[in-house]
Amino acid sequence: MLLIFAILFILLVLFIGGDRSAKALVTLAGNAILLTAALVLIYLGVNPFICASIACILITLLTLFYQNEINDKTKAAFWSVLLIIGLLIPFLWFLGTQTNTQGFPVGQYEIRPSNGYNGAIGINMILLQISALLMVLIGAVVDTALAVTSALYEVHLNNPRLSRKELFISGISVGRDILGSTINTLFFIFIAEYFTLFLQFMEYYSFAQMVNSKEFVQEIISIAVSGTGCVLIIPAAAALGAGFFGRKPGAKDRKEFSKVR
Repeated sequence: MLLIFAILFILLVLFIGGDRSAKALVTLAGNAILLTAALVLIYLGVNPFICASIACILITLLTLFYQNEINDKTKAAFWSVLLIIGLLIPFLWFLGTQTNTQGFPVGQYEIRPSNGYNGAIGINMILLQISALLMVLIGAVVDTALAVTSALYEVHLNNPRLSRKELFISGISVGRDILGSTINTLFFIFIAEYFTLFLQFMEYYSFAQMVNSKEFVQEIISIAVSGTGCVLIIPAAAALGAGFFGRKPGAKDRKEFSKVR
């Protein structure tokens, strides 16, 4: 059944999106390979945080520059993503070391010595938790950054006389529209993924037990990190986009615009 759904998904993507969607599928496959390679290296004993950091940078490069080509939009998005990751790494480190959410959740009863599993897998769980938060962050901010810089580029092409300050304000305005739908998407993904768990909490747990359970806190932290990244990436992408686009348009701009169209 899973194979049938995968084939159906690929056919629909190719039929509706054409060549552009084919590049998106190649990008998706490449990202899966990078994540698999990171997991293998972590299993072999390489520092999880280093593996995750390199994988996230490569995923960002592949997603932006292969799928969307090398242009001012993707350059501005890339540097804004790196900026926000750099700013939030201390925050991720604090969450990973101070919240005690590392390791297997208590509710995963199948991962127990009585079932033949050994929880001591020889990997630093704190670094692994920080790495997981980093990957959650990268997944949230890349699309938002590109959406802001792409919209800002269209504004620049249609209003080439706008100053960098005016472009920045336009980018913030665009980002506000994007932010609402992005936060809603993150929220409903969280609710849908843990719908059954919420019912279990309502039946057997008090409210205090629920908000202090590892499963609940892990997901709340993930949603909070994603939301924080999406909020901060908007002014960063708007500022860098205004810096890239706030100049007199020339032949290069017109050529790139026709390519995008």
